[in-house]
Amino acid sequence: MTAQNILITGISGSVGHYLFDLLANDSRYHLYLVLRDPARLRRDLKQFSNVTVLPLDLRDLHRQKDLLQKMDYLVWIATCWGGYREPWRVNVYPFFRTLRRLDPQRIKKILYFSTASIIDREHRPIEAIREIGTNYIRSKFLTHKILQYNKLRDKIITIFPTGVYGGDSTHPFSHAATGLRPAAKRIRWLKYFTLDFSFHFIHCADIARLTKYLLENAVDEHEYVFGNAPLNVGEFLKQIAACYGQKPLFQIPVPMPIIQFLAGLLKKHPWDKYCLRYKHFIYNTINCHKLGLPTEVDTVSGLIKAINQ
Repeated sequence: MTAQNILITGISGSVGHYLFDLLANDSRYHLYLVLRDPARLRRDLKQFSNVTVLPLDLRDLHRQKDLLQKMDYLVWIATCWGGYREPWRVNVYPFFRTLRRLDPQRIKKILYFSTASIIDREHRPIEAIREIGTNYIRSKFLTHKILQYNKLRDKIITIFPTGVYGGDSTHPFSHAATGLRPAAKRIRWLKYFTLDFSFHFIHCADIARLTKYLLENAVDEHEYVFGNAPLNVGEFLKQIAACYGQKPLFQIPVPMPIIQFLAGLLKKHPWDKYCLRYKHFIYNTINCHKLGLPTEVDTVSGLIKAINQ
């Protein structure tokens, strides 16, 4: 049986490493990995005969026209969070240039990673992002808008991750996980507070499992939000505290107006202020539990245990 060709961007990140571990040993696939610096992938690639590294900048990927014509799947994880022009140069232009080079008759699925931050509780795009979004948020919002008119739209599955945690001694840490690790050291104080703010979280390993599921199975929808059951801040802190054998006797609600006032004093970005007003980022999510996929990281205790390995 001929192996299916999968082109993956963003493989050097936390989600990418977990996805690599799921796919690299599967003889059904040949992985083409876009890596400007191959050393950033913490794996011995010499032992994988079905892995080809493309040492390219994303902005040059569209020049590989003959190669792109041979792809059966595209998984676009790569993203840029900061800077003024970089989010557009990385998150928008290279993706659409790459789409134009694919063979519409051959390509089976395109999995594109966006962010749940650009949609509201009814999964509708948040139009205010046009004026108040960061460049990263605006770049994801714009890409989502344009995809609705792309000629390959029927083959595109957009993934909206919620709070992304992951990483350990063999996987790089996600941005959220790097913030969680020092917070765990301060949990003896933080556990006594709560905030009227709700969110979902999901571990990078589960994102990889769900991505593989979407690659391999027929699905009815073209958009999926990845996340476990929502938690408010107080419950999240209590569950972290329980992981370290601590239990708060009480929790003090921190009034949201105080947080919003402090955000104003600190001259936070308008997008941050919007999030503080919106407060409850809750969606209709899918996760490993709902799909019957094995997981040990769909709870706060599993999450804390995993990132401390």
